[in-house]
Amino acid sequence: MKPTLTAREHYDRLAEMGNGLNDPPALLEFMARWDGPPFWNALGDTTKKDVLEVGIGCGRIAGQLLKLGCSSLTGLDISPKSIAAARSQLNEFSNLNLLVADVTEFNRPASFDVVYSVLTFMHVQDKRKALWNLVDSLRQGGQIILSIDKASDMFDFGDWLVPLHPWTPEQYAEELSSLGCKVNEFIPLIDNWSGPTGQKTETYGEQIATVVKATR
Repeated sequence: MKPTLTAREHYDRLAEMGNGLNDPPALLEFMARWDGPPFWNALGDTTKKDVLEVGIGCGRIAGQLLKLGCSSLTGLDISPKSIAAARSQLNEFSNLNLLVADVTEFNRPASFDVVYSVLTFMHVQDKRKALWNLVDSLRQGGQIILSIDKASDMFDFGDWLVPLHPWTPEQYAEELSSLGCKVNEFIPLIDNWSGPTGQKTETYGEQIATVVKATR
């Protein structure tokens, strides 16, 4: 019988295995199914802005934003080993603040212009508290961008299982609206990945995630 791990244990193990560190181009393209051009278009120009990433992992997305010239980037993750890997990967940047923290316990009132998260909120159980914290941490006119996977209640990683807590995009939109945000039209993320030898995923051509964007 497969063991069941918490999200923290899962990502600690991935960091130990080197996932997210020096990934080959094919794997980076595979992961970009959840943060490719539609996600970056939603993110917009972050130059000279204070940015918060929830679930920074090893820093794959954060590194790109830092190179584009954001004013500062704060990265949260519940996995200490992921944060250690991100610190190693991104040590050239002095405008980076990395924290081992749970988004349901993190609040920095009116501190950020942009908050984003990719493939993280499916792990968050108390989404209402997390979203309240993030909206409160935005400055007026700030934006929150979430890439929401089509998740089930359980993620089978192969050697172990990870419980998930999925919401629909509509649930996120309703909660963000209740917090006073203006929610944009949803952006579908379609799986168009093809591997180096032409192999395709089982979900090729299907919508696998949704970008939810809102403005405070």
